Amino acid sequence: MSQLNHTHQVEPLGSVGLARQLAAGAASANTALTAGVFRISVRATGADIRFSIGQGTQTASATSHFIAQGERLDFAVPATPNIAIIRDASTDGVLEVSELV
Repeated sequence: MSQLNHTHQVEPLGSVGLARQLAAGAASANTALTAGVFRISVRATGADIRFSIGQGTQTASATSHFIAQGERLDFAVPATPNIAIIRDASTDGVLEVSELV
């Protein structure tokens, strides 16, 4: 029996690139990520955060995707990625973003 080569069956996240700390306040804030980044890892600190990821300028709202304080999520992103964030309640927070190349 041959050994399985897991690199053909599991998609690697990539190597760590640029780190960003995005402030989540009362208004939606959009950030253009580095061109050529196709994956990101995000972690909410200080508060629950709402976010929107897409191509071109994004707007986050109370109905956007949710990440809880202390939670980490990994995403594939489009070729020209933007991320918008807003706090979920009345406490400001930070979204830690690791771009993966």
